[in-house]
Amino acid sequence: MGRPDLSTFQAFMKPSYYPLLIINYGIALIVGIAVKKVTIALDRKHGWHRDIWRRALLQLVFGVIMISILSFFLVWIYFLAFGQDIVASGYLDYELPFSIALITILNFYYTNVYFYTYPKLLQKMDRDKEQLEDMLAIQVKNGTQVMPPDENKTYILRSSPPIEDADKIKNSRQVLIVEAPGRNIPIKVKDVSMFFIYEKTTFIRLAGVNNLNNCLQFPLRLSDVMDLLDEHTFFRINRQCILNFNAIDSFSFLGEKSILVTLKSEFGKLENLEKEEWDKLTKVSVDNVPGFKEWIKR
Repeated sequence: MGRPDLSTFQAFMKPSYYPLLIINYGIALIVGIAVKKVTIALDRKHGWHRDIWRRALLQLVFGVIMISILSFFLVWIYFLAFGQDIVASGYLDYELPFSIALITILNFYYTNVYFYTYPKLLQKMDRDKEQLEDMLAIQVKNGTQVMPPDENKTYILRSSPPIEDADKIKNSRQVLIVEAPGRNIPIKVKDVSMFFIYEKTTFIRLAGVNNLNNCLQFPLRLSDVMDLLDEHTFFRINRQCILNFNAIDSFSFLGEKSILVTLKSEFGKLENLEKEEWDKLTKVSVDNVPGFKEWIKR
């Protein structure tokens, strides 16, 4: 673009074209990564399902306009380094509108990914809800007492049947009901891979969830959560994370006093989190290492 006197084939025949091509690819890579980082940052604080118009405005400002400015700045440095006039090159007439269009398309791509994955997660939860309702109906038919859901609470753990022994009550907890936009969703506790705290908010992560924005939120502290779980299946590895034994693939020792847990592939690192943040979540604290070693032995 901007060089009608030079065809694409002729450009590829010039050895000097390839270093320029690599630089252009580098600029495109930086811009693409920037769009992804901006989208992830917005997902953390301003999910589409919370306020779609506010999120759309933020995506336009930071995902399109600001990234377009970044792209122009990088190209300006590129022209400056080679001693060329960016105006005379035709960049403003050809490449700039094309770059803005590609940046806009990339933003639409990440938006479509969100709206594609989030409904699928809700559909899976609806299927689980139907299965749980069938299970509860059978319990009622058989004369088993079932606790009715408390609509005023964000989260309720049910147990069935009523048992006097406290340890048995803890082990009989089966269903977690969390509040999602417009509905209350029952979740099987055994399907929860981890409970964790991020930016002072407690999250539930289910199988197949790879994005922080698709994790479910609720207000309980991890200490309260742990009191309601089966300690044979769940273990609190640090102040920020409770793990399901079935989600763990392996673990490795970090020096003599710490352990880093590796989860199974379907429970890999959340896309929204940096590696350092994820490692901090899955690192067993020094005080919990002895208990973890005993718990992990099966």
